[in-house]
Amino acid sequence: MATTETQLNLITNVTGEPYQPARLYYYVTNKKTVLGVFKKLKCLKYYDKSDRWYWLYEEEAKKIRFQQSYNKIPKQDRPLPLAYFQFISDNLMILEARSFQRVIEAVKFFNTRLNWRAAEPVRLGIVNKLFGCSPDETPQPPNSFAEFFDQEDVVVYTPEELEEEIEEVIAQYETEEEKDKAVRAYMEEKSKQPLPEIEEIAVSLHEEGLSILEIALRMKHIEAWEHWQGNKYFTQYDLIQSMIENMPDDQEESEDNLA
Repeated sequence: MATTETQLNLITNVTGEPYQPARLYYYVTNKKTVLGVFKKLKCLKYYDKSDRWYWLYEEEAKKIRFQQSYNKIPKQDRPLPLAYFQFISDNLMILEARSFQRVIEAVKFFNTRLNWRAAEPVRLGIVNKLFGCSPDETPQPPNSFAEFFDQEDVVVYTPEELEEEIEEVIAQYETEEEKDKAVRAYMEEKSKQPLPEIEEIAVSLHEEGLSILEIALRMKHIEAWEHWQGNKYFTQYDLIQSMIENMPDDQEESEDNLA
């Protein structure tokens, strides 16, 4: 496992990716339909004691690719839980997973099986940090992520709030050129702020929503990785600048023409 200057081992999942909790919230309009889908899938198993539906790395889910994919998982670790669903109420269901990749794979997998009219992902809670333990310590993940996502200090972002902030910026200027320049400067300044340790963001999987979510989580994971590596002041701004610097010249010209 990777180590930092403090010689802590990076905690990773059996599937190889770093441990980084995520909780996806579904708005449920037809619980009966959702349960019907769950009961038909062989890779889902209900445990009465915990009142959870565990999504297992078996049957229909075996084709999903991780750093350590199905055939590399030791037999003693099978069936391996990738995530679990739990109904909080008839209208609210959560999915909790131990990594950003697992939650993205879950979204992709169930997006084609769960009709969004019955259950639709609407919010996502994420932890923007990586975890370590001493070499002689055995990692003990929590039984649930309540200690992360049920706290009062979770930073909640909504599209409406960002829209209001931008409207306030625009209102200070008259010409379109001034407004555009001010918005760019505002967004650049926001990207220079470190990500909150725990945040909750809005999710929409319609149109290009899944691709946008996947890119956003990838960028957030990179910032967490940089911090783990000791680059404590790395922000999304630094990542964006690095992406621009490494952009092929012909793509830069194309971007300029679109601006």
